[in-house]
Amino acid sequence: MKKLSTYLFLFLFSFSTPSFAGDIRDFEIEGMSIGDSLLDFMSKKEIMAAEKKATTYENKKFLIIFASLNSEIYEAIQITYKPDDQKYLIHAIDGVLYFRNNIKGCRKKMKEIVKEIEVVLTNTIKSEQNFPHQYDKSGKSMTYGVQFKLESGGVIDAYCTDWSDVMTKKYKFNDSLKVFVGSAEFTENIYK
Repeated sequence: MKKLSTYLFLFLFSFSTPSFAGDIRDFEIEGMSIGDSLLDFMSKKEIMAAEKKATTYENKKFLIIFASLNSEIYEAIQITYKPDDQKYLIHAIDGVLYFRNNIKGCRKKMKEIVKEIEVVLTNTIKSEQNFPHQYDKSGKSMTYGVQFKLESGGVIDAYCTDWSDVMTKKYKFNDSLKVFVGSAEFTENIYK
């Protein structure tokens, strides 16, 4: 519980004063912002090693890796960038907390985070998004979340994924809370 309270404090602490204007570059996860170079946080060797386990979006325009960063807040960090970009400019960042078989706890923490984000953000469009997770073809795994669309075109999401028993057993997936920050370019290509 202390870890999650620390998470909230540090998440909100990372918002700088200009963030009230809704500029996606003002938001940080683990000190990283949209538009930063991943090379400022990981060596090229570390990035190449992470790319061996990377996921590519269907349109092949973006690559997702798990960053090997020591984090006191998150259990996992996902970074999204273009696979052909030699500068490794960050287009999306996910901070992940796992709630093993505890979707109620996940949704409760998500609601707290959403309330805190609402205090910080102005001039955004907020929408709730509840839908079956596309990876589970049975339709039994659900995603519950809130998305904030910023004037700059970027988005901030807080969402929980409730994996079905089959997905948990077959793939060892755990219910999880993600806080996501994405650039306008990324969201235009992926959230169509």
